[in-house]
Amino acid sequence: MELIPTDSFGQKLLKRLFSETVVLVIIVLNTAALVLDGFPNIHAQYGELLHTFDLACLIYYVLEVLIKVGILSWPSYIKDNWNKFDFSIVLLGIPALVDPIFPGEFRGAEAILFLRMGRFLRFFRMLRFIPNVSHIWNGILRSLKASVGIFLVLFILNLITAMGANGLFGKYAPEYFGDPYISFYSMFKVFTIEGWYEIPDQLALHEEITPGMLAFIRGYFAFSVIIGGVLGLSLANAVFVDEMTLDNNDELEQLVLDMREEIADYKQHVIDLQMEHQKRIEELLQPPGSSSQAPGS
Repeated sequence: MELIPTDSFGQKLLKRLFSETVVLVIIVLNTAALVLDGFPNIHAQYGELLHTFDLACLIYYVLEVLIKVGILSWPSYIKDNWNKFDFSIVLLGIPALVDPIFPGEFRGAEAILFLRMGRFLRFFRMLRFIPNVSHIWNGILRSLKASVGIFLVLFILNLITAMGANGLFGKYAPEYFGDPYISFYSMFKVFTIEGWYEIPDQLALHEEITPGMLAFIRGYFAFSVIIGGVLGLSLANAVFVDEMTLDNNDELEQLVLDMREEIADYKQHVIDLQMEHQKRIEELLQPPGSSSQAPGS
């Protein structure tokens, strides 16, 4: 059974209803509705209306996928990376349609709320309207691949310092280093440098901390900031930026190669002209009648 009418008018109508421009407008309106629904006072007055509009947008997204598959065929549709992304997001949002059918059982379920959050990702479809977006994404992917080693080193450093802090300071500041997970997160915040001094200052307020221990604590966190925050993140940032600009270097290298080829062609042209001029001069310098005399006469 065909998903689109066979007449040209119906096809044109469907293509207009599910064109990229219309889809973009729906995505923006859907995102605006979800943002407004996050405000308690707006949710109290218009929550049901926003929820209904959100479901209508979700149904539109499902129909969009079905129509595009009917027009392009499944192999052609799924071949495009953006279509793969759209299909994944729509697939994650479909369970939210169960919400209005069983409101008493599923509306408050954390799994459904988590799946509904996936619809925010559809806003990323606007990225395809950014000029040279493929060039940008390729640079990001290339940078992430080149930074894997740096990220792994930072993860290991974070783990080592976190386990050390858990064993050394866990009983003094359990809210920061009570277990390995909390300690890992606390040391991650230290690596970001933002507010790193607040944790040792909190430890200093503990009555069992002696001046010698306080000096060690401050040295421990200063070392962690320098190794993980200053050096580690700076190195990761340098590698990331270098890979992002690699395409620009490739373009410059290609321009240099093209210029070299043009210069070589120009030199060869000059050499050919010189040889032609030299030949003409030699012809002019020959005695009259020498070229027309037959051999052996």
